[in-house]
Amino acid sequence: MPNDDAQLQLYLERPLPDLMAELSLYDEAARGPADTWRKISGPVRQRICEEWDWCTRRQDARFENKYDLALALVTALSVRAFHIPLDVDAVLIAAILVKLSLDKYCDCP
Repeated sequence: MPNDDAQLQLYLERPLPDLMAELSLYDEAARGPADTWRKISGPVRQRICEEWDWCTRRQDARFENKYDLALALVTALSVRAFHIPLDVDAVLIAAILVKLSLDKYCDCP
């Protein structure tokens, strides 16, 4: 995972619009980043918000650090049973989720 570590750090340093633009490169038929995100958002939300139960996990002090949170997300998104309709890098998705704010993304109270 050393390569993933370096890539994750680079992603976390980039602005969200850049990450979304890179995401759209994974989907030739997309009409922009928002279209690509819509295609994968449902399964990602199911995996992170429901199965991984972010709204409960967020109390863990380890997740106060964005890098540590992103690493945990990469692991959660790498589970074999998790399937999204596009072959997208879990490291990129994790960085996008951190930038979006998981509390908002998962509608945590």
